Amino acid sequence: MVERKGGTVTLRRMESAIHAVQRGTDRTAAELAIPRLTNELNQLTARRTEAIASEKETLQRARSGRKSLTILTLVVVFFGGLMLIGSATVRPAIQVFLNILWYIAVIAIPVFVFKTVKMPRSSSKSVVSDIDMQIARVEEHLKANRRILDELPG
Repeated sequence: MVERKGGTVTLRRMESAIHAVQRGTDRTAAELAIPRLTNELNQLTARRTEAIASEKETLQRARSGRKSLTILTLVVVFFGGLMLIGSATVRPAIQVFLNILWYIAVIAIPVFVFKTVKMPRSSSKSVVSDIDMQIARVEEHLKANRRILDELPG
């Protein structure tokens, strides 16, 4: 800074004052950013937890549906076969063949239904990895702002 008094001109360095103002501005910005970033981190963590819970619930419903369909198929094949075999009036050799065929059907058809019902693909890994990347970014910003506040003013 240039000062003129009387007939003299003096120069004063303003560098340290400018740095002090900059440090104060940085500290104020960090103090304001920390609560916002903490809130954002909590929201992302909650979203991650919800995504995982939603995925588990979807898979549980799919497993339950597949199990119910398999049991229903077993009941239908079992009682349907009993009714058909019980009402059939055929020679004993054919009756034995029908019984064996019924035993095989009681096992094979429900197993086939169980194997063919597809479970939904898991999308939680991609959703969670995206959220994890956002969480890492927010945590890094939090660390940087805390470092600014931890520095001694000077």
